[in-house]
Amino acid sequence: MRWTVVVPGALLPSAIAADVLAAADTGWLAQALARAHSEPATRFDAGSVPHLSWLWARFGGAGEPVTAPYALRALDETADPGAQCWHVDPVHFAFARDHLLVGPVDVPPTPREDALLAAHLQAALDELAADAGPALHIHRGHWLLALARPWSLRSTPLDAAFGQPVHEHWPTGTDAVGWRRLLNDVQMRWHQEPLNEAREASGSRAINGLWLHGGGAWAGLPARPFAAVADADPVLRGWALASGLPREALHDDAEVAAAGDTVSIRRDLLLPAQFDAWGQWLDRLTQLQAALRQLQQDAFAAGCDELALVLCGRRQARIVRIRRGDSWRLWRRAPLGPLLAEAE
Repeated sequence: MRWTVVVPGALLPSAIAADVLAAADTGWLAQALARAHSEPATRFDAGSVPHLSWLWARFGGAGEPVTAPYALRALDETADPGAQCWHVDPVHFAFARDHLLVGPVDVPPTPREDALLAAHLQAALDELAADAGPALHIHRGHWLLALARPWSLRSTPLDAAFGQPVHEHWPTGTDAVGWRRLLNDVQMRWHQEPLNEAREASGSRAINGLWLHGGGAWAGLPARPFAAVADADPVLRGWALASGLPREALHDDAEVAAAGDTVSIRRDLLLPAQFDAWGQWLDRLTQLQAALRQLQQDAFAAGCDELALVLCGRRQARIVRIRRGDSWRLWRRAPLGPLLAEAE
């Protein structure tokens, strides 16, 4: 059995990889990867999100990953994703000289804040997009919009947009102008909302934007690459359900599922990598290393023969397989730098 851990943000730009890693505490990780089995990196198209693209391909998905309708089904099996479903994630647009940057909301909104902000979005939808038959769903901080009439749009996944100029990643397509008009209306409503003043007064970021992404229609997926999911990520869980996996095979993050090949995601490094915050990246790497070491022990104790790390960067993904008996491969001395650097 194999436990696969997808690690977005793990591959560094080659120009700085050696310098960043020179300051890293990578005792166990360096030793484990030095004797592991590594595969050549897979390159993805510009604008893609390697960890999503890699997983989507494993489930047999075609084209760009569709995420929203699967996340909705995972969060609420009774919800109707409509003809099309989109993520409409609340974000923080931050000023950076002459443009805005896409940033995360540092303190997640409370259920009360979700309800207040969602009411403004629903009012804007009723006024400006009623012809699309919108239905807004909010589940545990995930905002999803189901449409009876699909919008013709292409968008940048939020994980790729973080840290990037907003104007370079606006959705494009026939309905792009309508979406911008809707977003502007929502922003004006939210700007007048006292809760944002309260957030800023407490030192938290205002929730001043929405990011539309991951839209598409639900369809069954042809491949079932994993027998269990050990992760709360609704997209991954939704894809697993669409491949025919029963809900009983979906486990929480902390659980070790030994019923067959298992998959999980570790997102510790993603945001620091997107924002080029390499000091924070190093701190998160120390935490990730400890978690992976514990996971290796738990997975092997549960009967797994391999811990496969899918190390992802901005354009590439590389699989490194840590197997039972690797510690005896004393002749293997693969350096850590090339394994954690995106190839030129």
